[in-house]
Amino acid sequence: MSRVRSALAGFIALLAVTFASSCSSSSPPISVGLSASSAQTDQGLSVSITAKVTNDPSGSGVSWSLTGPGSLTSQSLTSVKYVAPAPSNISTVQKATVSASSVKDSTKTASIEISVNPLPFLTLSPLPGGTAGTPYSQSVGETGGTAPFTWSIVYGALPTGLQIGSGAGTISGTPPEGGTWYFDVQLTDAAGAASQWPFFSIEVVSNGAGGNPVPFLNQPLVPDTASPGGSGFALTVNGTGFLSTSTVNFNGAALATTFVSQGQLTAAVPAADITAAATASITVVNSAPGGGSSNVVYFPVATPEANVSFSNAAGSPITGFDQPISLAVADFTGKGKLDLAVAPFLNQVDVFLGNGDGTFNQAPGSPIMIQPPPWDTLPTPYMNFITVGDFNHSGKLGLAVADFTDESVPILLGNGDGTFTPSNAFVYTDGLYVTGLAVGDFIGNGNLDLAVTNSPGGLALNILLGYGDGAFNQAPVPEAGYVSTAYMPAVGDFNGDGKLDLAITGAGVTGPQDDVVNILLGNGDGTFTAASNSTFATGKGPQAIAVADLNGDGKLDLAIANYGDGTVTILLGNGDGTFKPAPGSPITVGNAPYAIAVADLNGDGKLDLAIANNGDGTVTVLLGNGDGTFTSASGSPFPVGTGPSSIAVGDFNGSGRLGLAVTNWQGNTISILLTTMRELPWGVG
Repeated sequence: MSRVRSALAGFIALLAVTFASSCSSSSPPISVGLSASSAQTDQGLSVSITAKVTNDPSGSGVSWSLTGPGSLTSQSLTSVKYVAPAPSNISTVQKATVSASSVKDSTKTASIEISVNPLPFLTLSPLPGGTAGTPYSQSVGETGGTAPFTWSIVYGALPTGLQIGSGAGTISGTPPEGGTWYFDVQLTDAAGAASQWPFFSIEVVSNGAGGNPVPFLNQPLVPDTASPGGSGFALTVNGTGFLSTSTVNFNGAALATTFVSQGQLTAAVPAADITAAATASITVVNSAPGGGSSNVVYFPVATPEANVSFSNAAGSPITGFDQPISLAVADFTGKGKLDLAVAPFLNQVDVFLGNGDGTFNQAPGSPIMIQPPPWDTLPTPYMNFITVGDFNHSGKLGLAVADFTDESVPILLGNGDGTFTPSNAFVYTDGLYVTGLAVGDFIGNGNLDLAVTNSPGGLALNILLGYGDGAFNQAPVPEAGYVSTAYMPAVGDFNGDGKLDLAITGAGVTGPQDDVVNILLGNGDGTFTAASNSTFATGKGPQAIAVADLNGDGKLDLAIANYGDGTVTILLGNGDGTFKPAPGSPITVGNAPYAIAVADLNGDGKLDLAIANNGDGTVTVLLGNGDGTFTSASGSPFPVGTGPSSIAVGDFNGSGRLGLAVTNWQGNTISILLTTMRELPWGVG
């Protein structure tokens, strides 16, 4: 019996140990936890979610489910990607719930709620303007998106003195200068979505009273040439915007100047300035505030000649261009040698520095690539016309270029060494396509303005008022517009009131009714009024236009190249803004005359005309008779190249003879033509 009791006690002890062992090895309950890369996102974006299952030695992981909008992708036992619904017009926050259940024990679950925000969107209301010298603060509005946000200017520029707060979208600061600046604002949210708007602008109005006008100089000078070794003489210059303090400058040196009227000055040219053959640059300079230097008129020092002919300079024609359509001639380095700025029908400007012997070298930094404006919708800007001016009161010549396709005028500020810096202010023209530019101080405040012709879309003509810093604002436009169609503008005071006026060719854009030139009289505030009898007939397809006193009566006249019928129309001014055809006008010249320049090419004291004939690859030279009539030069027309499209005058080799620079658009070259002549009999001229 005792043996039985002992065995039973051992069995009971073994059961106790086994039970205790069984109880101590039982696992704790399974649990599921979720973590997400973000608790919110934007429409069309995604959130990565990771599951962690504890107390599941089998590693079975989880199964996934979704309640609400969106979808689940890339599912695995431990992770999933939640994809928010596609972008839509839903402007409220949506909610989606992602759940995970343990595969081992489906009663063990976890959930996470994802907020789906509308995509970020910039409020497109116009930004208010500012005033120079006055603090400015304005936030760019936004809706939607996932905070926090980052704001930035990704193209263009804010007005000088303003910045945008990267975390708040507030544009603030104090602008020191006037103008209109265009820029792209980009808003990036925490989910990585971005909203960008390419046509924000801020107009800053100058609060200054302005200054002295930038003077404007007419052709011809009186006299307009002198023989080498001659005596000193009195030079008469005519134009607009002259002051009692104005000076006439001869190659940059001030002459003793006498004020006659706001439109006329006289100056004493000493014999020492004309001892040898050369060509002087004549300008009129007004002092600050405002003021500045006028356009240049060339004064050849050479013996007069009976005729004029041309030969190619060494290295001419210059090759390596792609459709050079327009050029401008100026001294960009201040060394007294003429340089070239060329606008090919590309997104660039080429600059060539003259060596003073008729040859040229490409300037450092050339070609200058033109960036598309913020509102650009085309892949490449195309330059169409180029002109010269000091647009930032630096005393150094810059460039304004017509961007044919982008409703834009790029401004390149001169550095005085043949290099240029683009203005940080893009210039909007509000018209397609930009075909021509003219420069003048239309307000008389000392800042150069632009007249821009746009054919055939948008504003046919608009006036851009300069602020002397490379930026511009658009002048008020009459409700009916200035003209119905416009191709090329030219500047002059046609009615003698001291305010610059405009002559605009119609180019026959919409039909024969546009075979005219329109005269707009300046009001002195940047606006213009059509003159009485303001439309004057020309030949067919009038395009290029030149302004000068062609008959010596002190009143400005017009010479117009008519592309459609191969003629040049001469209109003689009456001094009141009206014109009449000159005897013998129109004059037959060549096939498709496209460009025109005026100068005294043979030094006889009478203005001549040079016309580039695009259709036959020639230049016609018409020698002036001094009464508004012309005679074709012997040997004219002169062959130059294929498709001449632009022509400019200058003394490229320091000979005292004015030559020609011609772009050959279809031939992809530029011709530099130096003058060769036969002298007039002694004492003539």
